[in-house]
Amino acid sequence: MSFDDVDSIVRTALQAMRQGRIGFSLQQVNCVNEHHEVFYSECLARLEKLDGTVITAGEFLPALEASGHAPELDRHILNLAFEWLSNSASVPLGCNVSSLNFSSRERRAMLFDQLHRNRSLAPQLVLEVTESAPVIQQFGVAEFIQDIRNLGYRVAIDDFGTGYSSPETIFSMAVDIIKIDAFFAQLSRRCEADRLLHHMVGLASCVAPTIVVEGIETYEQLTLARAAGATHVQGYLLSEPTLCPVFRGLAHPAALGSTTARGLGVPCFTKLSA
Repeated sequence: MSFDDVDSIVRTALQAMRQGRIGFSLQQVNCVNEHHEVFYSECLARLEKLDGTVITAGEFLPALEASGHAPELDRHILNLAFEWLSNSASVPLGCNVSSLNFSSRERRAMLFDQLHRNRSLAPQLVLEVTESAPVIQQFGVAEFIQDIRNLGYRVAIDDFGTGYSSPETIFSMAVDIIKIDAFFAQLSRRCEADRLLHHMVGLASCVAPTIVVEGIETYEQLTLARAAGATHVQGYLLSEPTLCPVFRGLAHPAALGSTTARGLGVPCFTKLSA
């Protein structure tokens, strides 16, 4: 995706949201021992350009983060997730929530209001907190996350072990799930991966009952995750998401394609690779 500057990426993404051209694909989080058991499916943002080209969040999310617009994408995907869950009996979903949502009282209020309005669906949604900035350690954030959990949502710390995620972060709040960054499963030397992953899972287990190792692409990595004590895994080995979005909202029926039940307009779960 070629843009002259960050501003043009942001303009393109914001316009795509308004026009219903940003949706999501799904990637499963699977039980480490019983691979067919799906814990939930993470919503991965996809943007369809005006020429029909589809691009992943990795190509436009960094610009939204840098410009402070990531919370707008989060709220957009959350709205789609609530719409999907309201019309589908599929497995629970997971949505990324940038820590920028916690950076001010106004942003926290906007997120909480959205979650409160849809609290009937809370048991079916996992909020994956991504730390793009160290704001999660600010005063009042731990209490805010607990308020979200009190609504019935499960909260995960995403990409633990990299960026701003730290032991100080996870020990400062109550969460339900820790997702360990793919870096620790994908180290080139097995001895290092084995040792580091074991320590990371052990540390995370002191905080949350559910530990997900991300980036599982080989059976060797799956074996390492199981040996380290992880409860769940996520990665291309067990679930490869589609590039095109499987859902962009019922207001845009052309985007649903085969994910819509015939004649009903109801989104159905698209089975991914397992």
